Amino acid sequence: MPSVAFGNEQHSFSIESGDTLIIAEPSDDVPLLDETVFQERLKEAGFDSFIENRPLVIVNDAFRPTPTGTVLSHLKKWYPEFQADYLIACGNHPAPDDDDVAMIFSGYKLGEGERIFSHDSRNPESMRNGGEFERRPVLVNKLLFEYPAIIIIGSVEPHYFAGFTGGRKSIIPGLADFETTRRNHALAVSPEAQPLRLNGNPMAENLQDLIDIISLPPLISIQLVLNRNHKIIDAFAGDLKTSFDEAVSIVEDLYAYKASHSFDLVIAEMLPPLDRNLYQLQKAVENCQMVVADGGTVLAVSSCSEGIGNDEFYRLAGKLSDESMVLSHAAMDNPPMGIHKLSRIIMMSKRINVRALTGLKPEIVEQIYWEPAVSIDAEIQKLRYQKENLNILIVRDAGQMVAK
Repeated sequence: MPSVAFGNEQHSFSIESGDTLIIAEPSDDVPLLDETVFQERLKEAGFDSFIENRPLVIVNDAFRPTPTGTVLSHLKKWYPEFQADYLIACGNHPAPDDDDVAMIFSGYKLGEGERIFSHDSRNPESMRNGGEFERRPVLVNKLLFEYPAIIIIGSVEPHYFAGFTGGRKSIIPGLADFETTRRNHALAVSPEAQPLRLNGNPMAENLQDLIDIISLPPLISIQLVLNRNHKIIDAFAGDLKTSFDEAVSIVEDLYAYKASHSFDLVIAEMLPPLDRNLYQLQKAVENCQMVVADGGTVLAVSSCSEGIGNDEFYRLAGKLSDESMVLSHAAMDNPPMGIHKLSRIIMMSKRINVRALTGLKPEIVEQIYWEPAVSIDAEIQKLRYQKENLNILIVRDAGQMVAK
């Protein structure tokens, strides 16, 4: 019996002899990056000069699988004198709690006197003007300008409307003010804002435009490529754009499943750390909806053990009574934060069924214009009323894996 992960459990389901089942997942046969190669790439990028004075190291929050602690352990081994302070790029996510911080720095013991800061996008006192874009200020965390050098540790994965995570996203939205992020995310209402797409993606292009106006101190970027178990299989170091572009070229081959036909049912399995809440679950649907046949179903499966998560979009949905109100708000010149998530689901639902199998109450799922599912078997039976033999695709780790 096939099955998909649901928190710490497995949910199995039945298929019939006339059905076809394909499983898309990241490759297991990619070797891990040799530490010597990693060290040499850092040297070639001039990393030695970045530890002469105490730098600021920008790291991802706990919603990204970046093995930050592993990288820091390597740096400490190769450069025993390495000492730094750390700034967690939270974007609009809540500040990490103690468990989150332990997860972020797992495997690395902070040195005496090393400090950890967390970005707060709603605290203007923690930010300064990094420049202006379209006559609006772009505020970023002021700690960026209080250190002689910056080190960014990031990882690159597909992103459901920015094209790819990593690179520039460590600063915007990672260290930006709420309004800058809101304006950028508003561009995600465009159908051109798609996973794996950078050129022609208005949100991705805006991110680069925003980064380009900020005069940053000397900076070195370390961008990782990870396998399905979040182990490092490649790493690139250098300026922010070049290291990101080099990682993107590897990630697309690793995390893209190119389907030869469409599917009646696509089961999008969410794995840690993205299976924690409803806010993150949309990534699974966006990454998989392109290969669903018209009238078919995409079923996102996640325990959502921590509830809704960043609930800006959820509270917004509660204020907008129907689909037409959502779409009219999405068309505003200055749309509210979170409207892109709601409008994209509504537009998607005009072509396919968008269902979620979660541990949440059905009314919570319904409020954001999804349809709650009872079980995988129940969704299969609904489709059988339309078609006897079904084409089914399971996308493992659908928060990272893209089916196109």
